[in-house]
Amino acid sequence: MLDLMRLFGQVVEEQSFTVVARKLGISQPAVSNQMRALEEKLGVKLLYRKGKSFALTPEGETVYRHALHLIDEWTELMREISGSERVMNGKVHIGASHIPGEYLLPVYIASFRKLYPQIKFKLSIGDSLEMAEKVLAQEVDFAVVGAVFDTEKLTSELWMKDELGFVVSGDNKLSLSGYIKINTLMEKPLIIREIGSGHRRAFEEALLKQGLDLNDFNIALEAGSTEAVKNAVRSGIGYSFLSKHALEFGEKHGLVWINVEDFYIERGFYLLTRRNKCLTSIADECYRYLANQKSEAGGQKSEV
Repeated sequence: MLDLMRLFGQVVEEQSFTVVARKLGISQPAVSNQMRALEEKLGVKLLYRKGKSFALTPEGETVYRHALHLIDEWTELMREISGSERVMNGKVHIGASHIPGEYLLPVYIASFRKLYPQIKFKLSIGDSLEMAEKVLAQEVDFAVVGAVFDTEKLTSELWMKDELGFVVSGDNKLSLSGYIKINTLMEKPLIIREIGSGHRRAFEEALLKQGLDLNDFNIALEAGSTEAVKNAVRSGIGYSFLSKHALEFGEKHGLVWINVEDFYIERGFYLLTRRNKCLTSIADECYRYLANQKSEAGGQKSEV
């Protein structure tokens, strides 16, 4: 049964019976037959045709999630009962919100793979809330997000600090200002991230300290990614508050950072895992590697 679950996981990952068959050195009909055998054993339909490809049924999504969990548990069991050294290969699946996923993690993953070149990675990127849900559902090994979530099922560890700053396009009249007050921006078009992002949450918390909220501002655009925000600012739609990491690691052309008087936005990026749940050996090694790279000492671990 475990072999069928493992095969099912490969089929879902590769999205192709043919590719899986080629990698395993068996025929494509053999893969199809084994998938049918798994469906018969479970008594549910796992896959359905969707154009030239296929998709998971709701039952298939549940089985896939548990299949990954069973395979991880089996791998960990074999590691613990064997007397040999750990074999550092396999796949680590990391979830990440947009800033760490797009600008920070690729650099650290590249460094980590120099130590363990046999380890492969999958990086899923979305807003912080979505990634926290993936951690809870065991769809990723762990995540790096821009917010702490108030739930007893997650443990977060501060990894790196970030600052959000006021940014406009180079041809905006505001770019010539030496300094700006937050109340002078209320009527001007604002570009903001979508609900669920740590970016937006940090901005709202900073406004609250000033006795303000988003309803006091002229929101011209809600965007689903940092790159979309940057491009919208460059296009002249409005201003925004952007992560310093997005500017350091990305193109600065066309954007101007200006300090806003008495308005400072700082937030953290957090390593997020399930509370009281052990990671697989390779995921744990990667987690520890990232934790040791934190840019500022003294990040305290907190259970939320």
